[in-house]
Amino acid sequence: MIRHALGSLLLCVLLACAGWAATPRFALALGGGAALGYAHLGVLEVLEAEGLRPDLVLGASMGSIVGGLYCAGLSPDAIAAQAEGLDIFKLMDWQLGGMGFFEWNKVRRRLGPLLEGRRVESCVVPLICVATDLRSGERVPLSRGPLLDAMLASATIPGLYEPVPWEGRLLVDGGLVDEVPILSAREAGATIVVAVDVSHPLLDEELRGPFDVMRQAYFIIQMHNVDHRRPLADLLIRPDLDGLDFHRFGEVEAARRVGREAARKALPELRALLKSRGWSRR
Repeated sequence: MIRHALGSLLLCVLLACAGWAATPRFALALGGGAALGYAHLGVLEVLEAEGLRPDLVLGASMGSIVGGLYCAGLSPDAIAAQAEGLDIFKLMDWQLGGMGFFEWNKVRRRLGPLLEGRRVESCVVPLICVATDLRSGERVPLSRGPLLDAMLASATIPGLYEPVPWEGRLLVDGGLVDEVPILSAREAGATIVVAVDVSHPLLDEELRGPFDVMRQAYFIIQMHNVDHRRPLADLLIRPDLDGLDFHRFGEVEAARRVGREAARKALPELRALLKSRGWSRR
């Protein structure tokens, strides 16, 4: 009798797992791009208005900051209100002798009260922040643990900010290995992946000095990273970022507007995609 009961229980578990696997899962992959990442707010705003909330959000770099706040329950409007007019230089903690020029203390004090000690696994919308192991170069998807630490680890520009310690690792910017976390979405079991690419366009004006050369080199790496992953996405949304710059963190509305425009333009294709895969609003 006990054996029969255990057999029935196992069958129920297998059937439940099969049903879960057969259920379409819509993942939204938010890429890095520093201040250009505010375009994600416009995309999220349009999806919310259409009732198309994803089953999973993945973020790399600035995508983890915006995605983390959204998945913690903040609306795009609330996130924009926090960022509007932000002077990023006032949030920089200079340090000497560390592994980066800046620490995260001021950013923690600003974001901490908004997150209220939330953990990644307790987010309103399931979230994965993608980081990079500084020692091994491995891609590290963070789906559990302190939310603020996961967001900052994913956004830590190596050499500029102090790496974030995490279970014996030193973690830095996830954009190094998954600029738009499309691969991480597939590995998490997503059957529908919509990616938002806000990586900086290449500089087409004359390169005037070493800083421009370093910026251009980083933008080229981003471009090839995204191109390599692009075939794994079902839909790629690419806002028109011309005229915007990655370091203007106080100019939220311009980036949000182009994100909104790109999302509205993609809506017919997105609706058709979701319908064809049998996805329905939760």
